[in-house]
Amino acid sequence: MPSPLYLILRKALSPPQQTQRGQSLVEFAVSAVVLLLLVGGLVDIGRSIFVSETLADAAREGARLGASYNAATLSNPYLYDAEIKSAVDSELAAIGLPASLLKNPGTTCPSVSDGNAYHNPPYTSAAYPPTANQPWLYICYNNTPGLDFTSPAAGQAQLDLNVIVLYTYGPITPLVKSQFGLFRLATNQHMTVQGS
Repeated sequence: MPSPLYLILRKALSPPQQTQRGQSLVEFAVSAVVLLLLVGGLVDIGRSIFVSETLADAAREGARLGASYNAATLSNPYLYDAEIKSAVDSELAAIGLPASLLKNPGTTCPSVSDGNAYHNPPYTSAAYPPTANQPWLYICYNNTPGLDFTSPAAGQAQLDLNVIVLYTYGPITPLVKSQFGLFRLATNQHMTVQGS
């Protein structure tokens, strides 16, 4: 049987188990908050890049379709608002984004904030949707504000078609949304209308 002095010294020199468990719990709680913030931020950044790429694909598909040429009929059968919007909306629907809101005929080319004549970004704040997660579509024919086609256009060969999709991105992580607010995403695609 061990001596009472040995038991007293052993108890005094050994680290208390309950204190260690409490310290580990506090350390985990502090580090878990930081990890959750990092993961939430990464999810929002990844989602915003994915949405941005989808918007670029949608603008490209709309411009490609609008600029296409039918050699058999010597026409551009898809060079008008409804067909271009349909192509853009089918790309947006592929990832579950709502259909775009066509801003033609009211505003065919959005206002730019740096004065460029080709209607490339950056755009003024008024050109973007005021609510989150709603794409706006502008179709700018020949970089001419006010020029609009509601039926297939003739005689537009070799002119510029600029399909612009603007989007106000709303983060899904509450902390990111409260700290940074909404983000504005803009994409456009210029293509030359085919034909002769």
